[in-house]
Amino acid sequence: MSSFMSMALSGVFSLLEFGISWTWLQAWGQSILIALPIAFSLDMIFGDKLRFLSGKLADKAASVWP
Repeated sequence: MSSFMSMALSGVFSLLEFGISWTWLQAWGQSILIALPIAFSLDMIFGDKLRFLSGKLADKAASVWP
């Protein structure tokens, strides 16, 4: 998940900055190299707690849904 999110978000934000161009591809490649270790580290630190919280919220929403 951290790989997908870092690739997708760095691609979207660099696309907004540069538009579709060779500069965008260069910026995207560099952004992935920065974003991937950060996203992976955050996932390792907060991942279990966030998955637990999202599971609890999903269970609560499912119990309220008719």
